[in-house]
Amino acid sequence: MMSTCTARPEGRRSSTITQSILAAFLGFSLTSAAASAQSYPSKPVQVVVPFAAGGGVDTATRVVADVAGEILGQRFAIDNRGGGSTIIGTQAVARAEADGYTLLAAPTTMVINPALKSSIPYNWETDFVPIALLAKLPFVVVAGKDLPASTMSELAALGKQSEDGLTFGSGGAGTVAHLAGEFFAQRSGAKMVHVPYRGEAPALVDAIGGQIAVMFSTLASASGHIQSGQLKPLAVTTKERASLLPDVPTVAEQGYPDYDLSAWIALVAPKDTPRPVIETLNKAFNEALKRPDLRERLTKLGAEPAGGTPEELAAFMKKDAGIWAEVVKTGGVKAE
Repeated sequence: MMSTCTARPEGRRSSTITQSILAAFLGFSLTSAAASAQSYPSKPVQVVVPFAAGGGVDTATRVVADVAGEILGQRFAIDNRGGGSTIIGTQAVARAEADGYTLLAAPTTMVINPALKSSIPYNWETDFVPIALLAKLPFVVVAGKDLPASTMSELAALGKQSEDGLTFGSGGAGTVAHLAGEFFAQRSGAKMVHVPYRGEAPALVDAIGGQIAVMFSTLASASGHIQSGQLKPLAVTTKERASLLPDVPTVAEQGYPDYDLSAWIALVAPKDTPRPVIETLNKAFNEALKRPDLRERLTKLGAEPAGGTPEELAAFMKKDAGIWAEVVKTGGVKAE
């Protein structure tokens, strides 16, 4: 009588051992990631601003980051890396370690650049993770007091009647202000000619003097001239009225319902940053943006406090990118 012996196949045993090791490794990794997220942030966090110090994006980011740092118990250090139409600073963050200690205060140009440039060394949709929208920066359409138009419909009528077109200024070709003017021309049918300047200040001087008809300016730069009576405001460019100029109607209110444009500041991190870290940051910055004193400070800077979830920010940026791409294509806009 032959006895039988059922042996466990070697391949199955090896497979079981491999699965056990993999499970243990994954368990360790998840535990390690969770522990790291729970202790985050354990050191100062670097926030790269892709502009020189002192501008609107830089100032607003510092204000919000300081309060978020108080909430999390760590300092948020601003690192200004201007140049290359914000590409230099943005690329630095795309290449940074995805541990939550290097973040980017992403400006609107992040989603405009792909429409203006043939090659960019990163993909804003796949190389970054959205955290929260920090603020919107509305523009105000201003003109010298002698321009025979006080509303956007009157401005459009002047543009349609002009053989050479109405001149409008901005701080440079391809800027948000430039594209905001192009977008109005496309929506209204007015003939408008862009005049680029090296910064807003000289453009505002020429608007006051009547050398250009109008300018799409940041609130912070134009508000003093509006208060002094040197410039008259025709409209603000966001869907809602600006807190700094509550009596000035929006472009949308004046017959252009789909006109809703602004610059903005979004906080993003390198791809693969752990989700718990993103959630910690999102919670802290949203809490900061709800504080009345911070909201008042941002309003005085010409910024509208924002907030929201990472998913809402992703959808907002994607929609905005589509709008700007269409404006650039239709207007044949070229970067400097």
